[in-house]
Amino acid sequence: MVANKSDRLVKVAVARDELEANVLKDALEQEGITLYIKSLDPLTSFGVAPGLPSSLEVYVLARDEKRARWVLGELKPSA
Repeated sequence: MVANKSDRLVKVAVARDELEANVLKDALEQEGITLYIKSLDPLTSFGVAPGLPSSLEVYVLARDEKRARWVLGELKPSA
């Protein structure tokens, strides 16, 4: 069985810490976008909070990528 291209996950952001990851998560979920947060820190599998900076990657389904990037772009402070 081959998955559709719209079913693949694409990385849309990298969070510096859990707080930032949760802000991104809340914003995307409010827009009805399903997401997956992957920790790159190997100790998180043992229940330890991620300690590496920028160690949380935020993924969405490919079909939601454009809308997710728009939502996340709205969160960035203007210069």
